[in-house]
Amino acid sequence: MGGLTQDIRYALRTSAKNPGFTAVAVVTLALGIGANTAIFSVVDGVLLRPLEFREPGRLVAIHEAVPKFSKIAPRLPVNAMHFLEWRRSVHAFEGIAMIGGITLNLTGTGEPERLNAARVSSSLFPMLGVRAALGRTFREEEDQPGRDRVVVLSDALWRRRFAADAGVIGRKIDLDGKPYEIVGVLPESFHFPKLSQLYAMDIGSSDGLDLWKPFAVRKDELSDMGDFNYAGIGRLKPGVTVARALAELDAVQARLGNAAEDKVELRGVLVPLQEQITSRSRSGLELLLMAVGAILLIGCVNIANLLLARATGRRREMAIRAAVGASRGRLARQTLTESLMLALAGGVLGVALAGAGLRAILATAPAGLARLDEVHLDARVLLFSLGVSTMAGLVFGLLPAWRMARSDPQEAMQAGARGSTQGRGSGRLHSMLVSFEVGLSAVCLIAGGLLLHSFVKLMGVDKGFAVERVVTVELNMPQTRYPSLDARTAFLRSVLDHVRPLPGVEAAGVSNMLPLAGEGGNNLITLDGTNDPIMDRPIADIRGVNPDYFRTLGIALRSGRIFEEADRTRKIALVSAITAARFWPGENAVGKRFHIGDPGSELVEVVGVVGDIRGVSLDRVPSITVYIPYWQRRSWGQDALAVRTAGDPMTLASAIRRTIRGIDPQMAIPEFKTMRELVDASVAQRRFQMNLVLLFAATAMMLACLGIYGVVSYSVERRTNELGIRMALGARAGDVGRMVVRQGMTPVAIGLVAGLAVSLALGKLLAGLLYGVGAVDGVVMGGVAITLGVVALAASYLPARRAAKIDPMTALRYE
Repeated sequence: MGGLTQDIRYALRTSAKNPGFTAVAVVTLALGIGANTAIFSVVDGVLLRPLEFREPGRLVAIHEAVPKFSKIAPRLPVNAMHFLEWRRSVHAFEGIAMIGGITLNLTGTGEPERLNAARVSSSLFPMLGVRAALGRTFREEEDQPGRDRVVVLSDALWRRRFAADAGVIGRKIDLDGKPYEIVGVLPESFHFPKLSQLYAMDIGSSDGLDLWKPFAVRKDELSDMGDFNYAGIGRLKPGVTVARALAELDAVQARLGNAAEDKVELRGVLVPLQEQITSRSRSGLELLLMAVGAILLIGCVNIANLLLARATGRRREMAIRAAVGASRGRLARQTLTESLMLALAGGVLGVALAGAGLRAILATAPAGLARLDEVHLDARVLLFSLGVSTMAGLVFGLLPAWRMARSDPQEAMQAGARGSTQGRGSGRLHSMLVSFEVGLSAVCLIAGGLLLHSFVKLMGVDKGFAVERVVTVELNMPQTRYPSLDARTAFLRSVLDHVRPLPGVEAAGVSNMLPLAGEGGNNLITLDGTNDPIMDRPIADIRGVNPDYFRTLGIALRSGRIFEEADRTRKIALVSAITAARFWPGENAVGKRFHIGDPGSELVEVVGVVGDIRGVSLDRVPSITVYIPYWQRRSWGQDALAVRTAGDPMTLASAIRRTIRGIDPQMAIPEFKTMRELVDASVAQRRFQMNLVLLFAATAMMLACLGIYGVVSYSVERRTNELGIRMALGARAGDVGRMVVRQGMTPVAIGLVAGLAVSLALGKLLAGLLYGVGAVDGVVMGGVAITLGVVALAASYLPARRAAKIDPMTALRYE
C-alpha cells in the first residue's frame, strides 16, 4: 500500500512538472469520456434500463396479423371485438388492456385547450403496477358506455392547468362539452410511452398524453374483420413464455378468422413491450455509441503516442532508477499509475462535460425518440464513466508501461548519449498507432458521410406537395357540439369562407389528415363489377378534402377535373396516380367506379387523377390514396386547415386564430405549424442522428490529425541530428521535407486503406438508417479519402517545413 501511495505522489509530481502535456492529455480524455458518458446515459435510459413498471419483463405489446397483407402491413393494430374475445378466452395473460388515442377540448376554465388523451381499459394501471398519486385510477364498472365520465390526469396537466391543487379530486371539468369527474392524478414518476410507439403502424403522433379515460367499447366499434384501430398491452402470467401465450392467442385468432364472413387467416403477434417502444431508436443510438467509442479510442491512441514519446525522453531517468534497485515491475507499475491518474482526472472533467452535453442532446433530440423523459445522469452512468476512465487509462498506459519494463538499462543509458537518433522499433510503433487512429476516423467519417448523403437524397425526394408559404392548424370538433356530418361540414365551410378573404391568403384547404401526418383513414376498396373476398380487396388511404385543398398544397391535377361545390349531390372522388395505375392499368381512370368499405355501399365515380404525395413519411413510397369531398366524409374526427399565403405564413397565424374563434369561441386551437416545420419534424430523428455522427466524425478526424502532427513533429525533433548530417552531406532542404512528408503519410495511407476495408464490412449495419444510398458509396468513400488525405498532408507538412529549415551546423551540435 505504501508503494502505491508513493507511486501516486510521484505521478502527481511528474504531472505538475509537465503541465502542457498533462493539460492536453486530460482535455483529450475529458472530451472522449464526456461524449461516451452523455451518449451512454441516453442509450441506458432508452434501451438498457428496464421500463419503470412492475415486473416489466412480463409485459408484451399485442398486435394482429393477416398473412395476405404481410407485404403491405406485416402487423395490424388491434380490433376491439377480437380484444374482448382474447380477454375471455386467452388464459396465458394475467391481464390485457386496449388503448386508443383521442383528442379532447378542455373548456369552461380559462383558455380552451386541446388535450392529448387516451381511452384505456380499466385494467391498464393495475396491470402496469401504477397507483395514483392523488385519488384513484379506474374501476372495472367504469369501463362501460355511459359510466365512463371519469378521467385521470397526468402530473404535468395537473400542475399546468390546476396549479397542483390537491383538492382537484372530485371536481367536474368539461371535455368536448361533456362533464367528466377527475378521480385521480398520476405520479410525476409515471412515464407512459407515446402512443406512436405502441402501435403496429405509423400513426404520426409523437406527443405525450395529458389525461386518460375508460375505454368503454361501444357497439358501433365491434366489427369482426374491420376497424383495426387500437394498441394492446398484455402481462404474461408467471412462468408463461411468449411462445405459449402466442399459441393460445393464435388458436383464438384462428377461430375468429373462420367465423368471419369471408374466412381469413388471422394471427397474433407478441413483442416484448420494451422492444416495441425502443425498436425504432435502437439502430441510431447504437451507431452513436460506436462513434463516441471510436473518439475515445483515437484519443487514447494519441495519448499513448505522447506517453511513448515522453518515455523515450525518460529512458535515462528510468535506467538510473533501475540501477539503484527498482525492478522492471515497479517501473511498469509507476508508468501505469501515471496513466491511470491522467485517466481519472480526464474522467472527472468528462463527467462535468457530459452533464452539459446531455442537456444539449435532450434539448435538440426529436420528440419521437423513445423514453427521453427517463434519461438522466445517475449512479449507473457515473459507474460507467468510472469504468470507461479506468479502461482508457489501461488502454493508453499498458503499451508505454510494457516498453518501459522490457527496456535494457545499459541500452537506455547509451540511447541517451549525444548524437543518438530515434530507434526503428519506436518509429514503427508510432506509425502503427497512427494507422490505427486514421482507420478509425475514416470509418466514422464514412458513416457520417453516408448518413449525410442519405439525408440529402431524402430531402430531395419528390414530395408531391408544396412546402413553402403554407401554414396549418388542427381543428378538433367535439362530437357533442358537432354531432352530425352536416354540422361538421357547416363549420368547416364557415372557416374556409372567413379565412379566404383575409389579406395575404391565396388559398385555403381542409383535410382529415395532412401530408406526413400518418394514415388518413384506411378502408377497403371494391372495384365496380368485382366480388373479391374481403382479404383480397386493396386498402386505400381515404382523405376527405375540399376542392381548393389541391391548389393550397400544390398537388397537381393529372387528368380529369377537381370536384366542385356543385357536386354535393354526387358520390365522386379523385384518386392518386399510383392508385389509377394499380386499379385500372393502361386505362383512363376518369369515369371508373368503386365501393368504399362495404361492397353494398353506393358506387363512387372517379372524376380526376392527381399527383402522388408522400402521405406517411418521406422514405415511404406513396400509398394508394383516394380523395373524397369533405362533406361526404362520415367518420368523426379532427380535421386540419392549411392556408397558402403570399408571404411569411406565420404572420397570418394570429388573424386565422381570431377568425376561427369568432366562429366558435370554445374551439381549442393548438399551435400553428408551417408545412416546412411538418417536413422537418418528419425527418427530425434522421437529422439528429446525422448531426451527432458528423460531429463525432469531425472530432475523430481532428484528433487523428493532431496525432499525425504530434508523431511527425516528435520524429523531426528526435532526428534533428540525423537530418543535420544528411543536409551537411549535401541533401537539399526540399528533399528532406519530402522525405518527412512521405514518412508521415505512409501510415496514413495504410490506415485509410484499412478504414475503407472495414467500412465495406460494416456498411451493412447502416442499411436500415439509409435512404437512396447503398452501404458502399463511391462518392462518400472517395470524399472521405480525399478529405483525410488533404488534412493529414497538412498535418505532416508543418513539421516537414520545420525540418527543411534546419541549420546543419546547429543540428550537428544538437544534444
